[in-house]
Amino acid sequence: MSFLDSFKKFFSSQEQDDRSSLSRKVQSAPNDPQARQKLGIFLMRVGEVVEGLDQLARSAVLYEKDGFASKAIAVLRQMLKHDPGSNDFQKWLIRLLAAEGLTADAQMELRKVAAEPGRFTSDEQKIDFFRQTAEFLPKNPLPRLYIADVYRGQRKLIESGNELQRAVKAAVSSGMIAEFSERVRALASLADKEPAVLEICGFLWLAVGAPEEGLPLLDHLIDFEEALGSPERAAQAREAVEAIRRGWDVAGSGTFSFSEVLQKMSAPEESPPPESAPPPPPPAPILSDPGSAPGIAEPSSPDEGEYEQEEDIVRSALGRLQAKVHEEIGDTDLDARYNLGIAYKEMGLLEEAVKEFRLAMRKPELAIGASSLLADTLSDQGDPDAAVAILDEVLASGSPTAEERRDLRYHKAVLLLRSGNEGSAREILLALFEEAPDYRDVRARTEGYRS
Repeated sequence: MSFLDSFKKFFSSQEQDDRSSLSRKVQSAPNDPQARQKLGIFLMRVGEVVEGLDQLARSAVLYEKDGFASKAIAVLRQMLKHDPGSNDFQKWLIRLLAAEGLTADAQMELRKVAAEPGRFTSDEQKIDFFRQTAEFLPKNPLPRLYIADVYRGQRKLIESGNELQRAVKAAVSSGMIAEFSERVRALASLADKEPAVLEICGFLWLAVGAPEEGLPLLDHLIDFEEALGSPERAAQAREAVEAIRRGWDVAGSGTFSFSEVLQKMSAPEESPPPESAPPPPPPAPILSDPGSAPGIAEPSSPDEGEYEQEEDIVRSALGRLQAKVHEEIGDTDLDARYNLGIAYKEMGLLEEAVKEFRLAMRKPELAIGASSLLADTLSDQGDPDAAVAILDEVLASGSPTAEERRDLRYHKAVLLLRSGNEGSAREILLALFEEAPDYRDVRARTEGYRS
């Protein structure tokens, strides 16, 4: 069955009931991530992948904002099962894993991405992906090693060497020297006639504690400068290499060229403070408010920019849903229009939501739910009269069941109260109390009217 066929398939009455129930829960509690997760899983199960991903993405954002990163991770793994090629979802997952201290899992995800040859449409997209993951994993060299690989493949050897310089400390501290050395060796093999690149490689070897590899390479460069008739540059290079042989710490000083070694060697050392000078006072604790306890750090909260980034992913999911509806479905599948209306309403695109709900009302099975959502949307737009008129139209049609009529009347009373028409709302609520005193919160709402 094709994607479009699965999207258009008919559902059983039980599935329709499940859909309505889950949709109502999401509408009544839009910031409940569990409700959205359940709706997303249901939509996935019945073949509505785009709609399901939209709901799951919103669920993951809410879980993360509420401080339940582990639940957000679980939701993202569900999403990636259905959309494994999404770089946005994958990047989001790596960030959350890293933030939770699950560095090994984040690294595994990163390796999985790098091993898929057709995942990225361009080298620029690939570099951008790994640059962002490098920010999530500042103590892990792997993202920068992958960037170096891309540059090396483009024959941008200086750029590749610069990335390896940025990765060298993390490679040593994480014990990933073998993978790092593999890149240095590959870079050096391509740079036999590029002394600037060979110079970087020689210092990279020294920085990871491999002088047996680095010093012969640097000695070769000295011979190369002399052969070119550049005795001054050869002398400077020899002076730097002699300093390294005497114990100059390449890794500790962060020097990756002859000139940097000589420059730092000639720089005056900073004088230590006088012995009589008192030590500086310890920094004052950062308090979030005057009542905070000294020395107790406030829990860190994710940067708002991260949430903005994930909101962009949610908008992207909505965009895919919108494109699918307009390009593949048109007006032939009113279930799709109904779901698009819900997404629009949640994003605050009320005018677009009104159009979708009016279309969805054409389908008898959706008429009640779509009309209720349409009434809410019109009320949100500041048109309570139009909102009530929609509910009156459905009530007058004779199609709702007794239970549905009760729901619609209650909804009408709520809208009337919201618009300040308490008299009409009171009449409806008292009538509902006479019929079913335990229905929703009718008893509490009518207490003042009945006393």
